[in-house]
Amino acid sequence: MELVTLATAITTLIFSEALKEGGKTLGKGVSEHIARLVTIIREKFKAVGTEGLLIRAQNQPTESNKSIFKAELETQIKEDETFANHLKELVNQLESSEIIRQVMASGIEISGDLEAEDMSQKATRSSSVQQEMLKDVKAQNVKLGNLSQES
Repeated sequence: MELVTLATAITTLIFSEALKEGGKTLGKGVSEHIARLVTIIREKFKAVGTEGLLIRAQNQPTESNKSIFKAELETQIKEDETFANHLKELVNQLESSEIIRQVMASGIEISGDLEAEDMSQKATRSSSVQQEMLKDVKAQNVKLGNLSQES
């Protein structure tokens, strides 16, 4: 994995909305890997005097703050091969966990009618799959047709 791609992947992972929503359902192993990843980054940023960038991005995950965090992470990855290799190893472990979480049509609230057809979710590989379809939907009338989930 390229170093810039690594920083992007880590930034996306740490600040993922799906992670925040589904952290409880991802499983203990994945949660531990992510916590370890954040801890390693925190320690590195603290050692170089930039821990505030991580804290600010965690407390206020705006696009600007995440971008600044990612830029600092890229810098540290480029400057410290041991740090970069450690992060690569953790990301590889997360990827090998093969946990898939799919959410479709969640949190919809409309005053009229909702019609959903030809929606499908399919997971072809994983030891753990979580699929949600039409969750927390509020509508006057709901018409469903041809919905499927497969794993």
